[in-house]
Amino acid sequence: MPPPKTGSRRACPFKRNLTLRYLAALSLAALLSVATYAVFRDVMASIDHAAEITAISGSQRLLTQRVLAQCLLLAAADDEEARRDIRAHLLRAVKRLEDNHARLLADLSDPESLVAHSRELAAIYFQPPLDLDARMRFFIKSTREFAQADGGRPALSDPKFLNVLAFGENELLQDISAVVQAYQRRAVSRLTTLRRMELGATVAMLVLLAGVGVFLLRPMVARICADRSRLTAANQALTELAVTDQLTGAHNRLKFNEVMTQEIHRAKRYDTPLSVIMFDIDHFKRVNDEHGHAAGDAMLRELTDRVRRSIRRVDWLFRYGGEEFVVAAPHTPLARAVPLAEKLRALVAATPFPGAIHGSISLGVAQARPGETVESLMGRVDAALYAAKNSGRNRVVADAQVEGEGEEKGEAEDASGGRGGSSPPDPLDAGSG
Repeated sequence: MPPPKTGSRRACPFKRNLTLRYLAALSLAALLSVATYAVFRDVMASIDHAAEITAISGSQRLLTQRVLAQCLLLAAADDEEARRDIRAHLLRAVKRLEDNHARLLADLSDPESLVAHSRELAAIYFQPPLDLDARMRFFIKSTREFAQADGGRPALSDPKFLNVLAFGENELLQDISAVVQAYQRRAVSRLTTLRRMELGATVAMLVLLAGVGVFLLRPMVARICADRSRLTAANQALTELAVTDQLTGAHNRLKFNEVMTQEIHRAKRYDTPLSVIMFDIDHFKRVNDEHGHAAGDAMLRELTDRVRRSIRRVDWLFRYGGEEFVVAAPHTPLARAVPLAEKLRALVAATPFPGAIHGSISLGVAQARPGETVESLMGRVDAALYAAKNSGRNRVVADAQVEGEGEEKGEAEDASGGRGGSSPPDPLDAGSG
């Protein structure tokens, strides 16, 4: 049965919580959007209604003045036909005045109206001292009686005409002005309330967005950044593992191929020297046979530590194969690489390895030539290492000392029975290097 996926279990609650927060944020955003739309519609409807009612209230003043003017024209007209036309205009104006008054009263009693339940307007229309409803009805009645009076031209001294004129010019116009002002105040108050509601909805939306940023996006970004950091660290660890020898901690053959190609190219481009030191442990097979593979592994680790502490930071240490190692020394000519190799040889020979095992190394040194490939350079340094082995081991041989001895290398190896295990190890013996 496969083991439980703990990473997936840890991710599930986070994913579920993030989804719930996301849905909650979307729901609130949708709710606020609908509320904002409703407030906007209400604001627009209030503006339209306020404009309509204010226009009707304002037209009452104009109609009242028109009625008064038509009454004066009717009293001053000499021609019967002219009086007939004036009387028709007067009655139409009175009818509009009456219709508008009825519209305002209906709006006052409409529960959906802008002025619904307005005590101020109710007092203006139905309570003394203004009592606009009664006065408007009296004015309309008196005007109709004056316009429909029998006879010829109405006399300017007619009591009906005097009542209409005095009442319309003074009290009625003042009452209508009070109504217009009351409607305007009511509209301004309603619009102020709606603007506050709109502002509240906007603030709530901003708070929601801030909450989304703090409680949704911030944890999500933090989690993504943390996961990315862990992924980057894991990738770096995997990359390091891929190019590191697990036994010794030195760079492996894969890293060797990459680095040497780069160093050869850099040396060629900038015309700088590059030297390579190849070495392996003398009689390493005997160490494994006599002391065991664990001792051999410990010897390889100790050798790696000693060499790493003795080279520069810019130098590279590779486990080339088995007990065979390579040091790449950039910016180092052969004349400086040979003393470095001698230093490494002396360092190894002077101090026993773990388990009181005495050991030595043989080293070959070569400097890269202009235009040379990695394979050619490694062939020359390998030949120098062979020469060191064939010369009695525990010594350093430079490539310049073995020029022209390439054909003798194979014969010397056959006569000596090999290089002491310097060839790549068998996969079955990988633990001992």
